[in-house]
Amino acid sequence: MKLDGKSIQAAIMHLVEEYRLDPYQVMEIIRAGIKSGFKKDFPEFRKAEIVVNVENDGTISIYKALTVVEEIEEEDTQILLADARKERKDIELGEQLLINITPQSMELSRIAAQAAAQTIKQGIKNIERERFYDKFQDKEGQLLKAKVIKVHTDSVILDIEGTTVVLPPESQIPNRPYEVGEEIFVFLKKISKEAWSITLEITQSSPDYVEAILKKIVPEFEEGIVTIEKIGRVAGKKTKILVASTDESIDPVGVFVGHKGDRINTVLSLLDGEKVDFVEDIDDPKELITRLLKPAQVESLEFKDNGKVTARVEESQKSLAIGRGACNIKLASQLSGYQIEVI
Repeated sequence: MKLDGKSIQAAIMHLVEEYRLDPYQVMEIIRAGIKSGFKKDFPEFRKAEIVVNVENDGTISIYKALTVVEEIEEEDTQILLADARKERKDIELGEQLLINITPQSMELSRIAAQAAAQTIKQGIKNIERERFYDKFQDKEGQLLKAKVIKVHTDSVILDIEGTTVVLPPESQIPNRPYEVGEEIFVFLKKISKEAWSITLEITQSSPDYVEAILKKIVPEFEEGIVTIEKIGRVAGKKTKILVASTDESIDPVGVFVGHKGDRINTVLSLLDGEKVDFVEDIDDPKELITRLLKPAQVESLEFKDNGKVTARVEESQKSLAIGRGACNIKLASQLSGYQIEVI
């Protein structure tokens, strides 16, 4: 592979246009690629510090950089002051001396060309990785709009702002059918930056997803007029939410439900019909558990020393108190902090 002005200019134009890179970034990538290829063909410079200069016309110059020192500890990267001044009289300790080692022919071998290409590809990946992180780093803890582009047996592939992201099985709403082309919301729990990759942890199955939806559609919640004290959720089946108000004159449940149920209906549509109950938080545990076990009518409650509570209800009310799949009693126990038994 011959490196000449035309091929360098063509490579620069391709990277700028194809990946929408800054010309300065492109030049750094090209330099790194040339350096990698050069060291493959000239292994005697493998430990040396190499500087690659690319002129505007594509002309390439390669230099060996040596740091001027009083005593040499590393021959590949250092030079004595006396020897350096033979090349440049005004050079001082600590400065770098560039020795031109440009070969007569800038034609890379096949292996060297592969090394250069790999370095350039990795440089592009690193830039794209940083772009990806910059795009999402301020969106952690927010809802993101996504489009379903593929559905596998277990995973759902989404497009989020031009980026392909996987919604894993455990983060999906159980038994919800995902259709190619449909637009959905997901909650960005966390963005992780590893050495070689960026990972978006997204979900529709956590309580955070429900809370983020409510923050989006209930302005009083965003403003702090009403609050969410605790959320219990069995994804795909039922969610119970303890709510409160900073103003005694405001009914927090009514605020979250909305006028004629408009807000709760929006939530239900985004949760694919999952049932949602809002319960006003209260300090009295007896009254709180009674509210949490609705729609069942509780006749009496017996509190025991071990954190257990026995709820007595009529036989016809047992199925309501327990709920389908024991969801109602499970969430009531979770939100109240007591282990509830229905008899």
